Amino acid sequence: MSQPPLHVPVNPVRFVTAASLFDGHDAAINIMRRLLQSQGVEVVHLGHDRSVEEVVTAALQEDVQGVAISSYQGGHVEYFTYLVERL
Repeated sequence: MSQPPLHVPVNPVRFVTAASLFDGHDAAINIMRRLLQSQGVEVVHLGHDRSVEEVVTAALQEDVQGVAISSYQGGHVEYFTYLVERL
């Protein structure tokens, strides 16, 4: 069985990826980063232990279309809610 062709975006797509504050686990966000990159997305990867302010600043400065956040330690609903409010 052959694989379907990869989607190639017409316009450049950019994402910021990061793991949330006090979170040293970066395996999941690295997988997300690689999946996005494999689809032609330009990724600005901030790594792990990143505050909402750092993610928001990068997203605005880099003029991205999306943000991917990983949170292993909990508090992700509050983190993401605050992130959306700041954007």
